[in-house]
Amino acid sequence: LTDEDWLKYGEGRINGGLIVAKNTEFTRNLFQDTFDAHVAGHAALKTTRIGVSNLVCSSNEQICLNDLWKGGRGKHFSEYTMMMGGKKWNHGAEIGGFDDPEVEILHFMGGAKGTADKVLCDGSRDVTLEGPRGYGCKP
Repeated sequence: LTDEDWLKYGEGRINGGLIVAKNTEFTRNLFQDTFDAHVAGHAALKTTRIGVSNLVCSSNEQICLNDLWKGGRGKHFSEYTMMMGGKKWNHGAEIGGFDDPEVEILHFMGGAKGTADKVLCDGSRDVTLEGPRGYGCKP
């Protein structure tokens, strides 16, 4: 998982835009539990596959995962997960990003979605390694 440490109060808060998961029984159960909780809406799941009781996910997967992580239930999946810094591994494009050489993954979300072509093809850093006329950039 990656956090939103590029935001003022985002350190330690999961951003669901980039999740890398190994295909294991635990991760399949975790994602099935969060999906089931999402479908149930405001009605709590009494039991889950990962051992959490009364799981509620009335919004998106990011909020659901944060509720698990920060809601005192992290012990149910903390040994199976790790949190990486979003500044490097999932930086929000709406407040810069590729101008910083430490950024590896830039996440185009919200109002920044329309800026991807400019940043990737005409930005200060040649992230495609083919320049503005290379694959994915040429008109």
